Amino acid sequence: MPDLHITGLTFDRGIDAIAYASKETSTQHLPERQDLPPSSDGVKAQLAQLLDKPNIERFLEDALKPSIGNHDLLMPGRFSQMLATTLDSLSAAAEQGGEDARVLNRAVRLLKEETGMRELVAMYRSALYQG
Repeated sequence: MPDLHITGLTFDRGIDAIAYASKETSTQHLPERQDLPPSSDGVKAQLAQLLDKPNIERFLEDALKPSIGNHDLLMPGRFSQMLATTLDSLSAAAEQGGEDARVLNRAVRLLKEETGMRELVAMYRSALYQG
């Protein structure tokens, strides 16, 4: 049998050594858990996936499900930042007037109501945490 020796692995003895990389020398780091965007697929029970047959309800859900190009927008911090940016740009467009001013003003009013509700939820949540 020819002597096959591949760095650290010999076929007559097995693994000779294991090298560990230290944390300082490793260049690849996994992102923090809170920085990971949520999965695009909802969590489904595996048994339900196996037993469910395609039906009209699933077809309609798939057809109505929005396509998300940037999954980072699903992160709460980034979503609220984008919501504020959208509100500012819609407010500026509504102030310029034009034929769509009425529709833009309604969109601004709805976004302001949404951000107000989000702030209220955050206030109630912090009150619950404080006890």
